Amino acid sequence: MTNPAEKLYGRSFPGIIDLEMIRKLHRPLYRERQRVQKDGNEAAAIASLQFWRSPIYAGFPITPSTKWLETIAASVNGGRFVIERNGQKISTKRVKLLEAEHAVADYLAGAAAACRELIFMTATSSVGLDHMTETTRSLGASGLGNIMLINVYRATANYPLCIEGDPSDTLAHRDDGWIQVVCRGKQQIYDTLLQLPCIGMHPDILIPTMPGFYGIKDSHRSEPFFVEPDEKIHSFQDSLLPDHCHLPGLITGDTSMGNCVTSPYFQGFKWEQRQRLDRVFHILKRTSAEFQREFGRPGIEPIETYSLDDSPPVILVAMGPDTTTAWEVLRQKRQEGQKIGLVVIRLLTPFPLNLVRQALRSAEAVGVVNNAFQSERGHLTALVSEAVNNLPIKTVGFFTGLGAADISTDSWEKMIRLTTTLKEGGSCFIYRGEAL
Repeated sequence: MTNPAEKLYGRSFPGIIDLEMIRKLHRPLYRERQRVQKDGNEAAAIASLQFWRSPIYAGFPITPSTKWLETIAASVNGGRFVIERNGQKISTKRVKLLEAEHAVADYLAGAAAACRELIFMTATSSVGLDHMTETTRSLGASGLGNIMLINVYRATANYPLCIEGDPSDTLAHRDDGWIQVVCRGKQQIYDTLLQLPCIGMHPDILIPTMPGFYGIKDSHRSEPFFVEPDEKIHSFQDSLLPDHCHLPGLITGDTSMGNCVTSPYFQGFKWEQRQRLDRVFHILKRTSAEFQREFGRPGIEPIETYSLDDSPPVILVAMGPDTTTAWEVLRQKRQEGQKIGLVVIRLLTPFPLNLVRQALRSAEAVGVVNNAFQSERGHLTALVSEAVNNLPIKTVGFFTGLGAADISTDSWEKMIRLTTTLKEGGSCFIYRGEAL
């Protein structure tokens, strides 16, 4: 008789990989908590190097996000992870360079399937992510939650080229089935990477993860943040990660790798995949609480809210680093007597529709700030509109910050003014958005 657990998750083969040896070979980057000053790519690289479960890093050294890979390679090849054994120097971590982005994604699939207890990572951006598309769409349903793809949001997956960053690349992949989390600031980038494996690798989830941050504004600019000792990170992750991971199930379960099915199976599979995405909210909440208890900083929240306690009638919804400017504008408006609130989106997929609906329930008018081009109302406007469906809330979408253009205080004030006018019955009800 088939074991139900095997049917759902596939079989487990404990002992094939000597995990204890890999753990002992890890050389800590930090033995104590320290305050460092690095850019976003370096913050992501530091977190990646601190995982004992990550002995190999894959990459294609050409895309604009490769400072992550350069930082990884400098540490690995610079002797930091070199040990002596039987008179020979060997590296305990390795960098695997491949010939294209598609090859990187394929490599991750093979390695992650063979070594379910280990974490395999790469970084890319823009057209680099697009070059992976065939495989990222497969990986989204693969059940390989031990894959992490760090994406730097960089515009111009369409033309004209712009080397700065907006989230048009990651938004084009929001239906690939990955867990996508938006980061703002270096501390959030670092902290998010520490938590995501615990969510993606949970036996009820088994979904690859895609943390992301804005190009230039967060990838290239430095700021201080705290790094944690490796030992403490290992303790946190090991308390949430299973000792032995099951191999992916085939079409009898909720994972898929290279198989071919007919439409009834396909439809059923996608329903199972949708349920796994829905379970992310529960696991994320538990992981976030454990992270805050262990490190004293907030864990990943699907949304962040500002000044919603007094049920403001006007609320803005946005994401990314420019929301820091928005908060300062809102603080000033409140001193002038205007009740304005702000919701910042962090979990892009699965999108937290119910949480957004709850946060906006008191509003009379909502202004949604879209940072990426779309031919209709805007990706974020469409999602927020669905969240507040059937509520008596007027919604207006704005397009600003495209191609990493700074969103000035004047722009935030103009969006507040237009949204307030909408609440008061003005004529600025804009279905198709407005460029600011």
